[in-house]
Amino acid sequence: MMFRVRWTGIALIAVLGTASPCLAATDSTGAGPGRGGIGGLIGGSTMISAQDYSTGALARFDFSGHWRYVFSPSWRMQVSPGFTWTAYAKEKPMPFTDPAHPGDVTKENMLTLLVPISAQAQYTLHRGAWVYHLGAGPGVYRVLVENHRDVVKDPTTFKLHRGLYLGGTGQIGVERFIKALPSTSVEGQLATHFVFAQRDDQFPNGFNSMLGNLALRVGANYYFSMIRKPPEAELPLPGGQR
Repeated sequence: MMFRVRWTGIALIAVLGTASPCLAATDSTGAGPGRGGIGGLIGGSTMISAQDYSTGALARFDFSGHWRYVFSPSWRMQVSPGFTWTAYAKEKPMPFTDPAHPGDVTKENMLTLLVPISAQAQYTLHRGAWVYHLGAGPGVYRVLVENHRDVVKDPTTFKLHRGLYLGGTGQIGVERFIKALPSTSVEGQLATHFVFAQRDDQFPNGFNSMLGNLALRVGANYYFSMIRKPPEAELPLPGGQR
């Protein structure tokens, strides 16, 4: 647990420490009101809670894409799909006997896969070419637990351990706009997901708790105007001709 707390602190410092505190307060970015943005980020993540989801969890690849719309200099919205997963340390015991692989006694061949689709309201702070953000919102999550790449069945109910769950997400990050490409930025962010993945009637033997995920990512964004320009007025021809 202390290792994860330390890892979280280091990641947060890495995200926030990329920006200089001496930048001017004027906004020189392409993320103004009325503009949309698309982006993609990659990094690593791990499960931080709870019980079977996090015990022995190993950090693995994480991907997130997003679409944003800027309402004002201080507020924007974001819709974000993604994908991440975790494997487990081979010495950690399985919480139950897998009916399809009864000889397995550890979590060596188990995976938890997480597919989030989330929406956030984000507060933004502009400092020159830098934009900081802090966001939170709800999400819908697809969760699967596999062993030897097969979806695990609960040994009592024989229900496949996969489902769609509600949850929530939080995110903090900073992006730096490129001087030569004012509509393009590079970004670093620290994000969390918390999923209400407990179903006592389906999975009484294990992997039945809140699921928490922590991710550190870097990537890029492109912003573009979403305000439709009015048609240009036609000038009359000389002499009243049409």
